[in-house]
Amino acid sequence: MITSSIQKQLFQITSIEQEQIDNNGKNVQDVPTRPENIENSIAQMPFWHFFDKGRIAITQSNRFSYIPAHKHKFIEMNYCYHGRSIQYIDDKMITLFPGELLIMDREIQQRINYARKQDILINVLIRDDYEINELTSNLHNKNSLLVSFLINCTKKEFPHNNYLVLDLNKDSVFKNIVEDIINKGLNNDGSNNQILQYLLQAFICAPDHLIKSKKINFSSIDEKSLYPIITYLNDNFKDITLNNLANKFGYNKNYLGNKIAKETNHTFKELLQMRRLNIACNLLQNTNLSIEQISEYVGYDNHSSLFRLFKSYLKITPTEYRRRIRLPKSLDGDSLIPNPYFSET
Repeated sequence: MITSSIQKQLFQITSIEQEQIDNNGKNVQDVPTRPENIENSIAQMPFWHFFDKGRIAITQSNRFSYIPAHKHKFIEMNYCYHGRSIQYIDDKMITLFPGELLIMDREIQQRINYARKQDILINVLIRDDYEINELTSNLHNKNSLLVSFLINCTKKEFPHNNYLVLDLNKDSVFKNIVEDIINKGLNNDGSNNQILQYLLQAFICAPDHLIKSKKINFSSIDEKSLYPIITYLNDNFKDITLNNLANKFGYNKNYLGNKIAKETNHTFKELLQMRRLNIACNLLQNTNLSIEQISEYVGYDNHSSLFRLFKSYLKITPTEYRRRIRLPKSLDGDSLIPNPYFSET
């Protein structure tokens, strides 16, 4: 369990958090996740900020603001210790409650909702494939989903858009292991690196019944997989059509449309709209581009199309979204920040 001294530290308000309070919830970029330019609107968390003391790092997420959309160059676990954490993982809302842990591969796109004073989220970061291979090399049971997940993370020819959510309240042993990792790692100066590796190796033996939800695709990337098709759609969202996509990959248009709907539970049009919405939201958060400029960038000839997209999915206009995402009305107490994009329904 978390020690009293670490618990006290977790609830203390840091200088970054105080700055976010003072700025009415405006996000302070303590880690440079802001895209360098409009062509790279989904940024990646860098290595250098976290791993000065070792290949396993423990950090705490800042409260009193949101964390904009990003991907990772490393493997990340988010552990909810207190309160809750409302996140969007590849456009799917996930709410973590105390004792629940989310683990994400590198190509997952993540954004985190405004965190209140009582929302304590702790991150366990694994730097690279070398460390994952060290963790999994001596395990006898490599058939568990968690171990398979980590092994898949090291395979360059495999998809890396997987995640798992574990409910550690079902097994106090594994919950205590994670909290011991936090105890030993939060202020680690390098002296606890070996014990962190041992604890993490023990944790990844967690049984499958602790998995609450998941997205896993451990199949290789080949001509039968949707992975390269969805990747191409995501990269060419400005002017892609189903007909273009089908021709690119040698499919009949109707066959590909049915395949996408069957395997993703979304139509081609829905996937394209969600991609454009995601990009537009990131640009509204991170740039001062006008609504007209953003509309044109995501592929609409008329900015009224962007208004209809936001009203359809978020029940709000792009202008109101930008205002609310930058200036929340409440940062404390039990009420959720009034941000429709991260609503609980």
